[in-house]
Amino acid sequence: MMKNYIRQVIELFSQNDYPVSVQKQFRHWLADEEHKEEKMEALASLWEEAGQQRVPQGMQQSIRRMQQNIGMRPVSSQKKYILRIWQVASVLLLAVSSVSIYLLLEKDDFSSDLIECHIPTAEIHELTLPDGTSVMLNSKSTLFYPESFNGKTRSVYLIGEGYFKVMPDKEHPFIVKGSDFQVTALGTEFNVNTYSENDEVYTTLVSGSVKVEYDNLISSVILKPNQQLSYNKLTKKSRLQQSQVDDVIAWQRGELVFSDAHLEDIFTRLEHKYPYTFVYSFHSLNNNTYSFRFPKNVTLEEIMLIISQVVGDIHYVIKDNKCYITN
Repeated sequence: MMKNYIRQVIELFSQNDYPVSVQKQFRHWLADEEHKEEKMEALASLWEEAGQQRVPQGMQQSIRRMQQNIGMRPVSSQKKYILRIWQVASVLLLAVSSVSIYLLLEKDDFSSDLIECHIPTAEIHELTLPDGTSVMLNSKSTLFYPESFNGKTRSVYLIGEGYFKVMPDKEHPFIVKGSDFQVTALGTEFNVNTYSENDEVYTTLVSGSVKVEYDNLISSVILKPNQQLSYNKLTKKSRLQQSQVDDVIAWQRGELVFSDAHLEDIFTRLEHKYPYTFVYSFHSLNNNTYSFRFPKNVTLEEIMLIISQVVGDIHYVIKDNKCYITN
């Protein structure tokens, strides 16, 4: 009975989008020692079933690359994967969502294989898409795109943050898809921030014009240069405002800019920039917002020293690959 219950909980979580707070609670529940064996068995069973799904060869290769990206290693004797429990969960959810992404992009009528470009922690990478569009991808971001654009549109799927310089083609609009939103452009430059751990999605227009659709694509806004649309996937609310574009794209220069950000959001951003995991209790963080600007090549130690001095009621210890926050 307990085994079936655990499986149902994991399946339910993998099939729906939840806010960051719920995602973290779910991972804590998975990592808890209670019913550990049942959880591992349910995860292994679901992962094996996910691997048996009939998906195109290109999608299979994409899933295998995602396994490699997070350090997954096969054990031939047992034909199972040995990972920490939360790593197994992450891979399972990625596999399920990857099949969904393939099916979503497949609607745009392309026949070539799907390519996945994943950017590791603390790295930034620029690539050129088959149509000549230039994309700069931020740390811990993933872009799915076809080997060639053959349909009526040029559609890609982004998880994370990317800066797009779109090659003009009026006959084939360029579309960036994400969870519950999409951005359509003909020839323009814009930045999209859609990290899965954040409730909000941000689209900032640098030049040209883009149409942002959200809330199950039933609402839309056409942006003008220097405008930013933020959309909360949880509350379904949006906000249109003028933006400091230079600050929005500071990540391309290796800089870190925080504007009226909560500590939790700051620590999440730092996990993208540096190969460290932040360990803290949510109750130990205040609800104030802070603004910081850090230059390129600044160390995590230097950043945390300044943050602790400004905030005043927190302490930090950096040990191995973790940063412990206390008050």
